[in-house]
Amino acid sequence: ASAADAIAMLANDEPTRALIVEAGALLPLVTLLRAGTEKGKASAADAINMLVDDAPTRALIAEAGALLPLIALICPSRACTDTGAGTIACDILERLAADPRLHELAEEHGATGVLAAAAHSPDCEWADEARNALRATHCAHFA
Repeated sequence: ASAADAIAMLANDEPTRALIVEAGALLPLVTLLRAGTEKGKASAADAINMLVDDAPTRALIAEAGALLPLIALICPSRACTDTGAGTIACDILERLAADPRLHELAEEHGATGVLAAAAHSPDCEWADEARNALRATHCAHFA
């Protein structure tokens, strides 16, 4: 998780983000996102969140297999500690949805249903972020 934290801290401008992606950081981040501890998943999500701003990287994030683990972080029924991972995952999916190709892929992976469940769950800490991401996915759908 400390490497993911370092990536998140370093990824503060486009040239640095491009170097991080070129160095092959996405696959290890997705692995941590998929199989890490709650803290590790939150750190990986935070690092990916810093990388998702660049349009070319968005497709690479999806190709690296990040969609399913991100969607899993949003599920309001999962037991989680307050790591912020669900909130961050919603933010990432909101920005990925801006790309119509990625929007379709996210829908195929069930993102809309999970976002809707989180958005309407009274116990979900990231319900507001889920609503924002859900709006973004609907706007992308009709664009």
